[in-house]
Amino acid sequence: MKYPREFFEINLRFAWKVSEITQEPIERMLLYYTNFYIRFGIGRDFAIANPIWQQYLESLNQVEDIAEWTYRFYLNRQQHISLKSNNSPCSCFPYSVVDGNRIRLHFHNNESPEHSPLSHDQMGKRLSELKSIFAQIKQEENSPTNVIGASWLYNLEAYYRLFPPAYLATAQVSGNDFPYLTLWGQFIDHHGRIKESLVMQFIECLDKQHWLEYIGKCFPFQVLHLESSIREFYKFYHV
Repeated sequence: MKYPREFFEINLRFAWKVSEITQEPIERMLLYYTNFYIRFGIGRDFAIANPIWQQYLESLNQVEDIAEWTYRFYLNRQQHISLKSNNSPCSCFPYSVVDGNRIRLHFHNNESPEHSPLSHDQMGKRLSELKSIFAQIKQEENSPTNVIGASWLYNLEAYYRLFPPAYLATAQVSGNDFPYLTLWGQFIDHHGRIKESLVMQFIECLDKQHWLEYIGKCFPFQVLHLESSIREFYKFYHV
């Protein structure tokens, strides 16, 4: 998916607000309070000395339109990014192995544009994908013990109905997800367009804030973190 310019404008607005409140340099806020580092395909170590990140920062004070520069930098970086996965390219649920024995679930919209991936008529397809993924995990991975997840999507009935009740019962808000799409993804619909109503709600709240501890609550949906035994998934999907 190619993200629209408005997505980067929202991130920038948030970073500027945090910088204003904290009196910290905007360069630092861009690293820790936007999704830019990951969107540029640099990785997840958030190293400020990374040469690609430094290349981005070096031009900030030389351009008139930071949003335009950011978007152009992102488009240029897209030519160098290759998305790799050890999962089926047709599944909406890629996964990764964390700490050697935990499975981290992800969600990626691989549905055709005419369908919303979480609509009721697609529920059976999503459940079938999850069953296949966990059958693959059971056969191919080395005795994983737990499943973990983190996303704003767990606030939606259309999403959480796909998972075991015991897993859902562990949901809690962490509040430390500012660099990740697990938080920012709520502003993008399944066509890759900005959700204007949510953005307006977010900005109206953001403009009123004067304290850092409240600024994260401006996001319409909070990220929920979950973890439970993988046995609950095997039972739920009859694997």
